[in-house]
Amino acid sequence: MWMARPRGKDLLEEPVAQAGQVTLAGSPAGVVLEGERRNLPLFGPGGYRWSPRQGETVLVVKTGREEPSALVGVRQEGDLEPGEVCLSAAQGAEIRLKPDGTIALTGRVTVNGQEV
Repeated sequence: MWMARPRGKDLLEEPVAQAGQVTLAGSPAGVVLEGERRNLPLFGPGGYRWSPRQGETVLVVKTGREEPSALVGVRQEGDLEPGEVCLSAAQGAEIRLKPDGTIALTGRVTVNGQEV
């Protein structure tokens, strides 16, 4: 069976996902792909909020034909143990959840709440 390939615009459409450089930090963000995209919404896992920094390499995905793209993550740097989770901020504050159950905190620690 012979199948025709799409012609014209479909062949020239942008990829579904691309890596780019952040040009406007914060939310919404600006990113340079083949051109600059502005007002990109940020997506992340539930309960987690983040703000990309200018110059970071990020992943941008297309959310639909008529809708704008969305920024979904930052390229990871550094090594983690299998099963380890690390939350970090620009100034070096860090929370590491180790696979052995250890919680490692780096930076100034402030605890708010009530003793029970």
